[in-house]
Amino acid sequence: MSVTDWGAQGEEVVLPFAAPRDRIERSTAFRSTWITSSLQSLRVMGLFERYLELLRSHRDELGTCVAGVWLPMAVARAHYEACDGLRLATDEQVAVGRAVGERARGTWLSPTIRVARAAGVTPWTMLPHLNRLWTRAAMGGGVAVFRLGPKEARIEFVGCELFDIPYFRHGLRGVLLSIGDLFARKGYIQDLPFRQPGEANFRAQWV
Repeated sequence: MSVTDWGAQGEEVVLPFAAPRDRIERSTAFRSTWITSSLQSLRVMGLFERYLELLRSHRDELGTCVAGVWLPMAVARAHYEACDGLRLATDEQVAVGRAVGERARGTWLSPTIRVARAAGVTPWTMLPHLNRLWTRAAMGGGVAVFRLGPKEARIEFVGCELFDIPYFRHGLRGVLLSIGDLFARKGYIQDLPFRQPGEANFRAQWV
């Protein structure tokens, strides 16, 4: 599809799913770099000991986790479920995601961001590259972007069980906001209803 294609609800397709929704393979692994950065944020916030108390499984794998490797989805789920158990306010969860995103955009996401910024400094130059960002996070699943207005988009993720965890969804909102800071003066991301488990649906707006 090209950027001139339109979705079923009159939405312009900016980034199509790589395959029909029902043929997108579910995520089987998650990149450890995101989790090590998340753990760093918990330590800075003084929440790490409480996190360990809430961690119900995969303690060894998470305790020895290093950046740059693929972790089974069960390990990633154990981490984010423990984070969810901290019962942080939504704004705090988004703030943790922002901190993770700020570290990522200066390191392992910087090549993709450089490509997008070379095309121009607006969110519309970055949004078509979200699939590159997602494949650096998860093995499987997918993302699509739809234009709702001049400065408004809908971002839809499918095929990843981590989206069933509120903490993960809110954290991803923070990551996206931190990247958007490079392309807009101010951004807003709203968590919208989704169709089924393993999916997320966001509305992004900016000025």
